Amino acid sequence: MFSIPGMKQLFFILSTAVLMISCKSSKKNTPAPSDNETVIMSNPKTETETASGKTSSNEAVNEIASAHYSLFNDFNTLNIIADVDYKDKNLNQSPTADIRIEKGKQILISVKMFGFTGAKIYLTPQRASYYEIVQGTYYDGNYKLISQFLGTEVNYDNVENLLLGKAFYDLNANPYTLTKTNELELKFSQFLMRLVMGTKNQIASTEIVQDKNTDKLVIQYPSYQSSENIYLPKEIKIHAMQKNDVQISVDYRKVFVNKSIDFKYKIPENSKPIKI
Repeated sequence: MFSIPGMKQLFFILSTAVLMISCKSSKKNTPAPSDNETVIMSNPKTETETASGKTSSNEAVNEIASAHYSLFNDFNTLNIIADVDYKDKNLNQSPTADIRIEKGKQILISVKMFGFTGAKIYLTPQRASYYEIVQGTYYDGNYKLISQFLGTEVNYDNVENLLLGKAFYDLNANPYTLTKTNELELKFSQFLMRLVMGTKNQIASTEIVQDKNTDKLVIQYPSYQSSENIYLPKEIKIHAMQKNDVQISVDYRKVFVNKSIDFKYKIPENSKPIKI
């Protein structure tokens, strides 16, 4: 077995994805392009034309949104086997993760080392729960407590979008500002979120910074893959720059689409509840 004292931080990073975001992605149903296919990327400008013939900034953002969401085909279930590297100031471990997603309904993540399950995370739109075997602790509740812990609203879609490589705030429904041809910004009351888009209008990186301190969260997608007509990240790198600096790298090693999978989850007896 193995001890992961940083699993609590891992859970919160995964379950809140980009810390401060709550969204529902648009859904398109078109074939996922392979990495060799060309997707035309809009070439917007921060100052653009109006009725005289030029494209407005809003229209340019809409073009990026349309191209982004067109990458993602629909599915019922995904089962992803991933290699994970986790580092903080006290810990450096490389477990594996069995990630199971029933789209829009539930996510089950089992974290394993040497074939033994050390922790599980189970999420639905109403429930956020996890437990650790070695520490013998668990959390089982809703997103309200996690939102209070982080100081902003959080929901199920954050995790699903993080795992799928989608934009976390709906690109079609929020006031993004186009700062560069491939960069979008969205301002919150205390935070700034910056999206850098790749050549296919996939998310290359997401950065969130706080106004009043140096805390920063950076999520990078160095590469993507097309598996059984489903466009997904190949790698995800998460870097939470704060008092306890945390870095997580996730490599999607195997992907199974629309297979029959179970979501069995039961908190072990004698586990002790934790307080966030």
